[in-house]
Amino acid sequence: MKIIKTCYPERQKLDKMETVFTNQNDERFLNLVEELDKGYYERIGEELSKYEKYNEFTKPYVVILALDLDKPIACASYRVCSEKNVEFKRVYVKKEYRKNGIAYKLIKQLESNIDSSYKYSYIVTGKNNYPAIKLYEKLDYKEIPKFGQFKNDETVICMKKEFR
Repeated sequence: MKIIKTCYPERQKLDKMETVFTNQNDERFLNLVEELDKGYYERIGEELSKYEKYNEFTKPYVVILALDLDKPIACASYRVCSEKNVEFKRVYVKKEYRKNGIAYKLIKQLESNIDSSYKYSYIVTGKNNYPAIKLYEKLDYKEIPKFGQFKNDETVICMKKEFR
C-alpha cells in the first residue's frame, strides 16, 4: 500500500484573498489544473493516464477561483451529472497556501451556488489522499460504494453528500 505523505512548505501569508466564479475555459483555472495534474503524476505516475478521460471538460463546469492579490492560488469546480446530482472535481490549493481552510471555503461557496433542485453531490478521490478525505468528511461527505468507472478501482474512494 502506497501512503502519501504530504510535506507542506512554509505557509504563505494571505494578503487579501477573494473568490471569483468563472468557467472551465478560464486560463487561470487551466493553469491550476495543470499544476494539480503534475502533482498527481509525481505521486501516481503512469497510472494517472487511466483517469484522463474522466477529467476532460466536455460538460460545462462551474468554477471558483481563490485569488491572493489577483494571483490564482486555488480552485474547485462542479459539473452537473443528472437532474438530481452534481460532481465536484479539480479541487486544488497551491502547496504554499494549504492549511488555511481555502479548499473548505471554496467548496462551501460552490455548494451555496448549487440550485436547490439538486439533491446530492459526489466526490471521487484517491484512497490514500488523507488530507482531501479529511476535508470532505468535515464537509459532511460520507464514503459510499464505488460506482461507474470506479467500481473495481482499488485506488479511489467515492463520497456523497445529501443536500438538505
